[in-house]
Amino acid sequence: MKKTGAPLYGRIPGALAAAAGVLLLLPLAGLDTYFLNVLTVGFLMAVYAGSWDIVGGLAGQISLGHALFFGTATYSCALLTSLVGLSFPLAAVAALLLSIAAGAAVGVLSAPLKGPFVALLTLALGEAAHEFFLGQTFFSPQGAYSWGGEGGVPVVLRMPTSPWAMYYAALAFLCIATWAMLKIARSQEGLIWTAISGSELSARASGVDIMRHKRRAFVVGAALAGASGIGFAACVGRATAEDFSLELSFQAATFAAVGGRGTIVGPVLASLVLYSLLQGTGIPPAGRVLLNALILLVTLRFFPGGVAGTLRERARSRRMIQAKGETR
Repeated sequence: MKKTGAPLYGRIPGALAAAAGVLLLLPLAGLDTYFLNVLTVGFLMAVYAGSWDIVGGLAGQISLGHALFFGTATYSCALLTSLVGLSFPLAAVAALLLSIAAGAAVGVLSAPLKGPFVALLTLALGEAAHEFFLGQTFFSPQGAYSWGGEGGVPVVLRMPTSPWAMYYAALAFLCIATWAMLKIARSQEGLIWTAISGSELSARASGVDIMRHKRRAFVVGAALAGASGIGFAACVGRATAEDFSLELSFQAATFAAVGGRGTIVGPVLASLVLYSLLQGTGIPPAGRVLLNALILLVTLRFFPGGVAGTLRERARSRRMIQAKGETR
């Protein structure tokens, strides 16, 4: 019998290269500035969804507070540039380090836990940060007015930017980050995370230090989420408490479920398509939350392996049935 999986996987790099080529030329087609900004943020959100898949897909640690790392980066950029007066590049480096530190702390706290207890812990931490920054007020150095709360804190870039430059920078970041995440997933560390996700008992019996590798998963996921948060802060120009919100964490989990947990490419593509559609159509936040919930329920009911994964398995089953019928 012919192997059906190899040709399909062999076409993936070509399909991704074609999609990147289309995105590269899209602005030249006279795309409206609004949709250009939507796609720019969509690239960043795609990396954010991929970072969730590192933790919740590969390592199997379902996080409902993943926005904690994203918000840590956006708020760090805002506070360090607006209040401290650092240049944006220095603030970005500090923000990335703080996001990694947050990931290490959450990893230490969650490593001894399993299943729903990890989700509850991360949910509590993420919502605590959201409520704190929602009610926290920061004052400008001149004391003329306050920042924080629902209005957020501005990000000072001190450098000329344009929608085109942001678009291509975000697209380059998406390509590089996706390549890096795929390399990580196929590395020895990624294989260990997959083993832990499949069965912690079997992985422990094989001599794997479960807690250490869980902590590493959170650190890597936090670093990628923080990097996307830095790009988001530069693009939007403001950090708000919504950067820590449950909606943002739930959104990443939804996109990963639709694309197929543990595949990296699936969540990245699902996030890019769904985020761009939901934002481009102007649906209000409350409506987006309901749509995300509906999408998640439909996916879990009819496409448990993700849309692409489930359709691939069904096609493979039909081909096997046809092959058996022909041999009779």
